[in-house]
Amino acid sequence: MKKIIFWVAAIGLLAFFMFTQFSSFERKGLRRFEVLNNPSQEVIVGVCWPFSVNQDGMADGLQMALDEINSKNLAGGKTIRLIIRDDSFNSVKQKLIAREFADNPEMSAVIGYYDDGPAIQASSIFESSRLLHLLIGANNTDMTSHGFNYINRTVLSSDRIATKLAKLSTNHGYRKIAILWEEDAYGEDLAYQYQVGLDQLNAKVVYQWSYSRKNVDFRLLVNELKMIDADMIFFSGIEPIAGDFLRAARKVGLKTPVLGAFNNTPEMRIHAGSAYEGAIFFGFYNVHSQTPENQLFVKKFFDRYGRNPDTWAAQSYDALHILAKAIKFTGSRNPLDLSYAIRYADAFEGANGRYKFDRAGNLEDKPLFLYVIQHGVPVLIQ
Repeated sequence: MKKIIFWVAAIGLLAFFMFTQFSSFERKGLRRFEVLNNPSQEVIVGVCWPFSVNQDGMADGLQMALDEINSKNLAGGKTIRLIIRDDSFNSVKQKLIAREFADNPEMSAVIGYYDDGPAIQASSIFESSRLLHLLIGANNTDMTSHGFNYINRTVLSSDRIATKLAKLSTNHGYRKIAILWEEDAYGEDLAYQYQVGLDQLNAKVVYQWSYSRKNVDFRLLVNELKMIDADMIFFSGIEPIAGDFLRAARKVGLKTPVLGAFNNTPEMRIHAGSAYEGAIFFGFYNVHSQTPENQLFVKKFFDRYGRNPDTWAAQSYDALHILAKAIKFTGSRNPLDLSYAIRYADAFEGANGRYKFDRAGNLEDKPLFLYVIQHGVPVLIQ
């Protein structure tokens, strides 16, 4: 009887806590609408990204876009101010940043989120607190399937990525696939969706294995894979653990081609070492695209920073310009006005191609690019 009473009390306290938390964010949302309906020429935008870990072009793309928008009056007379936070892939920081943004009644939008897990948690907080969530990196399929009004995604969802990857894999003659995935919102979703795509193309999954980011040991796995008749290994997980897998695989002489869901970051290169050579990965951006928008972007970026932009420089640059266009069109700082303006706008042609959104805030379509590491450098193969 005491145990029953204990569990009833515990469940009651949990329900009360969740209700009060939800109510708290709802109140923050009401307060946000009150504040943002007041006249102001400044639009505050939060940014959350693992800057120090990834060391990518995200910050530079954002800064270049910000300077252009504010100097050329591209937001309809309003000035955008960024509040930038580095989450460093730290779960505690990620939660605190989401709450900080939700607590700021003058903030209209948030750009960012690289990792799916914290992006999912943040999306619920932002939805409740009526804050526009402009996703440029997280891919989890379900994030845009809950009827949320305040989420828009400028990158492909995992189901669309997986469908394209399955076709690319089979087009290259890979029919017997071993699938490995990280047990998180990104790895599991992408691996599942990829397998669905393979099933539709009559390709065969010959081996499956998952791992936890907190406890990874690839020694048994790579030795088992040597005994598996697979044309290709699909690694559905992010860096730097993907680099550890490549190093472990090549150490035991495993020569099966690896297609990964990772990005070409400094950490990835360090962890993989010489085993990085020959690895295949997909990307969302082709720096050599011949569209006028991309050629102009690449020239401006190179002139300013002395190097070519990467995926996240293009993604962040385009995202801020998409937001500025919505601000100019609506003349509003209200997150709901901006969200609907983005969803229902005509297609936007940016540095990273065409952006057209569906009614759920999901990006309708985009090309996917395959790269192979040759002599330490990513080379476009399709």
